[in-house]
Amino acid sequence: MLYSLVHLITRLLAIVFLRLRVFGRGNIPEGGAVLASNHQSYFDPALISITLNRPVYFLARKELFEFNRFFGWFIRSLHAIPLERRTFDSSGLRRAIEVLQNGGLLIVFPEGTRTSDGEIGEIRKGVSLLGEKASVPLVPTLVNGAYQAWPRKYKLPIRFSPITVRFGPPLRIDKTNIETIADAWRKLK
Repeated sequence: MLYSLVHLITRLLAIVFLRLRVFGRGNIPEGGAVLASNHQSYFDPALISITLNRPVYFLARKELFEFNRFFGWFIRSLHAIPLERRTFDSSGLRRAIEVLQNGGLLIVFPEGTRTSDGEIGEIRKGVSLLGEKASVPLVPTLVNGAYQAWPRKYKLPIRFSPITVRFGPPLRIDKTNIETIADAWRKLK
């Protein structure tokens, strides 16, 4: 219930203040899929989630759940899955694969962190593991404008900037063709 309420309020605020526009929703498959997105700001998980009419999960670094009990509870309520980034975290990955195999959508940021300059960073290979293990496609997802609204170096948003979210055609990715995600992002711009 909290997820639905936050989803609705956030969607309305994003449409009014950020002039959120969405393209390519038809590229999202019916079953499970990894939404492989660039990472421009703290807004990204919420912006992607509110553009879809079904529950969306996302991986978040474990430290966010330990930062503050209320915040940890809150993001867990919004379908965040804690993941230890510095070590092999089998529990977080198992939960993510379970979500995908049960037909869920999972947001993953293959760059591993928010951009420092608004540009697409180096793609990490871990995202291919999820797609392979769960046998689901990866949907290239591009967020544009969020960096201008809330750059990495700021603790709070700095301006209302128009934002778009674009979903590209689903891909089958493995470790040998991981750069396909970056190519797909460039085509979505």
